[in-house]
Amino acid sequence: MKSPILAGRTDVGRQRDHNEDAFAVVAKHGIAIVADGMGGHNAGEVASEIAISTTIAILSSTAGLSAHDRLDTAVHAAHASIRDKAAESARYKGMGTTIVAVLLDEKNLSVAHVGDSRLYQLRKGQLRQLTRDHSLLQEFIDKGLYSPAEAKEKVARNIITRALGLEDALKVDISAHPLQSRDRYLLCSDGVHEMLGDAEIAAVLLQGLGAEATCEELIDHANAKGGKDNITVIVIDV
Repeated sequence: MKSPILAGRTDVGRQRDHNEDAFAVVAKHGIAIVADGMGGHNAGEVASEIAISTTIAILSSTAGLSAHDRLDTAVHAAHASIRDKAAESARYKGMGTTIVAVLLDEKNLSVAHVGDSRLYQLRKGQLRQLTRDHSLLQEFIDKGLYSPAEAKEKVARNIITRALGLEDALKVDISAHPLQSRDRYLLCSDGVHEMLGDAEIAAVLLQGLGAEATCEELIDHANAKGGKDNITVIVIDV
């Protein structure tokens, strides 16, 4: 199997005046990360940048460990770094960020995530969400209080229940997925999946465009639907 192709792009969207999302692609190490920051006084972008830089540093220097342990160590280190920075100044108090971080090897894609940034898999024309949002909306669905359609109408979409930096303890969801040739993966912030449904996302991924052009197309579609938030995407072609 050839090395996967990775491409990423971020956009401020149509309704925000600055971008609190951040992303990174380090193809030689099989690393892809999206982070969506939050907090006043532009602190969200500080949190997301810390999450990206810390996670890359740990993943790049722990090649001898298992993918699970590398991701767990990296995300917890990012969490600690954000909390340390927040303690330095009142302007950073309460800042946090989501993260979805992918580590690729020859056989598997491993993913760690906290919050509502997502990882999707497109395999043989079928789109599948590989992460489960840590959000109030998802909790209401899981408890059977609302159907997914009802929840989207009645529950605020942007209330997340887990994030890096916010509380002392952090639980990170980590899973591994065997790769198949011609798989396509999408990492994205909620600026994508809030604007586009699964069918719309799948339609763009199935257009047959290269990874970079697909990133641009997803951002264009999300902006065309209103671009209510920052929009960040990474496409991985196996």
